[in-house]
Amino acid sequence: MTIPASLEGRRVLVVGASSGIGRALALGAGAAGARVALAARRLALVEEAAEEIRVAGGEARAWGCDVTSEVDCARLVADAAAWMGGIDVLLYMSGSSPLVRVADAPASLWHEMLATNLVGAALVVRGALDYLRGAADPVVVVTTHSMGAPWPWLGVYGTTKAALAELARALRSEEPHLRVLSVAVGNTASSFADNWDPDVAGRALEQWVADGLLRYEVLQCNEMADAILAAVLDPSGPDELLIAGAEV
Repeated sequence: MTIPASLEGRRVLVVGASSGIGRALALGAGAAGARVALAARRLALVEEAAEEIRVAGGEARAWGCDVTSEVDCARLVADAAAWMGGIDVLLYMSGSSPLVRVADAPASLWHEMLATNLVGAALVVRGALDYLRGAADPVVVVTTHSMGAPWPWLGVYGTTKAALAELARALRSEEPHLRVLSVAVGNTASSFADNWDPDVAGRALEQWVADGLLRYEVLQCNEMADAILAAVLDPSGPDELLIAGAEV
């Protein structure tokens, strides 16, 4: 992993750190000198990541958190802030996506995706605001899928992520001294598609190719994490950006 500019002394909370980009972000922040609080629903996986940071000489601690639970979100923020002595950077990476057409998505699925991809972010950010307002250089990073050209079978996911981007804009208007980054993440090799039905995924892939949607090279999770951390450390950068591989 390419280590970004120093995060020495920064207190970083990564929600959704059990795998993929979230895990890579936690490891990258730890390697760059931050004290890192890691959280996800799968506690064993975030404990493994926290141990990897500690073995490398960093400071890290893991928490289990179901972001669909208001109680869990409040407890996580309070406990992480107490352990770190505050929160300087919040990275909300929790998110999931079914592979389903809008016409086939039941109400229960919409509620589940909104709870994870949007409401959980709102709850964690709300709990952390008092700490972030007092930080020397507070940053909230909200990740979103590329928007403007919806992908078939990913409409539910894209809709919830578009709402997440609007949440970021609302935070900027209501908290003018708080820097809020909204990152549209390009194609990344992760566990994002592990639970997709292979037959449905095959049909979806054919249409994505036909529609010209796979126009960026696939990045590795550590490459994406490095780019996100570089954006966090660049106060002169844009508040909304796309991070993706080279166009193909």
